Amino acid sequence: MIPAGVDVPDLAQQIDEDSVAYGGDGGEDFARDVEPGLLDAAAHAESGDFGSVGFVVLDRTPERTADLRDIAQDVLLATEVDTVVVRAPGSGAIVSDVHSRSAIESAQYSFLGDPDVVGAAHRFIDDVSGAGINWAVVTVALLLVIAAVGALTAWGVRSVRHRQPA
Repeated sequence: MIPAGVDVPDLAQQIDEDSVAYGGDGGEDFARDVEPGLLDAAAHAESGDFGSVGFVVLDRTPERTADLRDIAQDVLLATEVDTVVVRAPGSGAIVSDVHSRSAIESAQYSFLGDPDVVGAAHRFIDDVSGAGINWAVVTVALLLVIAAVGALTAWGVRSVRHRQPA
């Protein structure tokens, strides 16, 4: 449920403008202190393998922190970004159309617990970008190693049998 006082269309419009949105009072302090760093983090995400990201910073945490996920989901649906990150003073939420839930969850705890929102955003992007294991490549590599060990074992056994006197 979206809490009263949270304007999802306004947040989505801000995200569409520059990838960063602020909800609440004190927007001037936010723009001066945090927004430039989050803009840099969004550019960092797009320049790498992460994809597009929108950051929403709220000035207060809803009574039910689960509402943060609803806010993130609604903003994601209302924008063209791949991932939406919502931070509030006491918690946050992250939703994505391109990153697995496990990759997000493995990186979100340190992100949400870090009071340095900008530094945490950069580390989160790097953590999620590095979290993707290409299991197809790992499987093929393991199969090749197993086949090579099997071939070397068969060759070794064959060589030993040919050297033994009858």
